[in-house]
Amino acid sequence: MKATDNEMQKVIFDLGSKTWHGFSTESVWATNLGSGVYQLENSPFFAKGISFGDTVKTSLIEGRIKVVGFGLKSGHSTYRILVLQKKHKPVLFAKCWEPLERLGCSYEHGDFGYQLYAVDVPENVDIQMAYAFLEHGEQQGAWDFEEGHGSHL
Repeated sequence: MKATDNEMQKVIFDLGSKTWHGFSTESVWATNLGSGVYQLENSPFFAKGISFGDTVKTSLIEGRIKVVGFGLKSGHSTYRILVLQKKHKPVLFAKCWEPLERLGCSYEHGDFGYQLYAVDVPENVDIQMAYAFLEHGEQQGAWDFEEGHGSHL
């Protein structure tokens, strides 16, 4: 598969075999910048140390574009919100999410047998305030969360 410059492709992150979620790889949409460098166009659900807008170095391995290194950072941070039906109060999600959205955060949602949200915190968002809202949602029983990549200073 040959990608042309500025064309979006799926890039593959190897996650290892001992993960809490059971996935050994994750694919993320990225724009081809040329010379094996891609810029991420969405937030990863599982890959750590990387965020929306960051660049990665890739290599074509067995017909797949695999991430082999990290490039420039965008300044975005990634958090993951986990909502378990038996543990959390899903009806609180919207109420607890609203302040984060007002700050400028966004998310991608995936149903993996549990509800998982990959949260993008842009570089211009007050990270301490965003973190406080994430903690508040956890304290209210709306979700659990973890940091996937912190790029804010």
